[in-house]
Amino acid sequence: MKKLHFFFFAFSLFSSHFIIAQNEVAIEKEILELHKPTKVVHDSISKLMKEVGLKIETEKDSLKRNQLTLRLDTLWNTLDQNGINELKLDFDFARKHPNSPKALHLIRISVGRFVGMNFYDTFVDVFQNFTPEIKNSEEGKEMTEKLKYFKQSKVGSNAPSFSLKDIDNKTISLSDYKGKKYILIDFWASWCAPCREELPYVKELYKKYKQQGLEIISITKDEKSDLWKNAIAKEKIESWKHISILENQSTIDKDYFVNGIPHKVLIDRNGMIIGKWKGSGENNKQDLQQLLKSIFEAE
Repeated sequence: MKKLHFFFFAFSLFSSHFIIAQNEVAIEKEILELHKPTKVVHDSISKLMKEVGLKIETEKDSLKRNQLTLRLDTLWNTLDQNGINELKLDFDFARKHPNSPKALHLIRISVGRFVGMNFYDTFVDVFQNFTPEIKNSEEGKEMTEKLKYFKQSKVGSNAPSFSLKDIDNKTISLSDYKGKKYILIDFWASWCAPCREELPYVKELYKKYKQQGLEIISITKDEKSDLWKNAIAKEKIESWKHISILENQSTIDKDYFVNGIPHKVLIDRNGMIIGKWKGSGENNKQDLQQLLKSIFEAE
C-alpha cells in the first residue's frame, strides 16, 4: 500500500512538472509571436543604421557627413521608441501570466536598460502582480534587488551618498557639495568609444557653467590605471574630478544602477537627482544641455 501511495505521489509530481513545462513552452511561443512586429521594425532600422554608418565613414564632405550623422541619430531614436513599445507589450503580457518564470524574465532583462528608465512604477506594479512563488524564486529575488537600486537612483530620489579617493588621492564626498554646487556624474571608461566621443561636448558644458556652480565627477570603470590616466591626459580633462571604481573597491556603479556606459547623472544643490541619461547620442546631449541652460541661465 505504501508503495502504491508513493507511486501515485511521484506520478502526480511528475505530471505537475510536465504541465508546467508544457505551459512554459506555450508561453515562449506566445512571446515570439508577441515580438514579431517589433522585431521586424528593429531589423529594418538596424539595417538602415548600418548603411548610414558606412556612408559616414566614407563621406568626405563635412556638411553631408553632419546630415548623415543627424539621420543616424534619428534612427537611434526610432529604435529606442520601438524598444519602449516592445516593453509596454511585455508589461501587458507579464500581467496576464503572473505565475510564469518566463514572463518575469521578460521584464527583468529590461529593468536596467535605457528603454526601462522611465517606468519604475510600472515595473513595481507588474512585479507585485506575480505569484509569491515567482517573486520568491532566484530571479524574483534578483528583481527585488534591482528595483531597490532603481528606486534609489531614479530622477526625484536623493542621490546615494559616497566618499571616495580621487586621482590625486584626495577624498571626494557628495556631501561636500550640498548647498553649493550642481554635480554631473559621468560614468565612463577609456575603452568606451561613445564615452570618449562625448568628452569635447562635456568639456564645453564645464567651461560654460563651472563658474556658475557646475562640478563634474568622472567615474571610470577601467580596470587598468595607466589606461585611465593616459586617457585623461590625452583628452585634456584634468580640470574636473576623476575617480576609479576599481582603485576604491567601490560599489558606486551599483548604487547608481549603472548597467552600461556612458551614463550621466545630474544632482542638484539639495542632493536630489534631477536628470539621468543612459547611452550616448544627440538626443541625450540636447536634453542635458537644455536642463543646464534652464538651471544656470535662469538664475
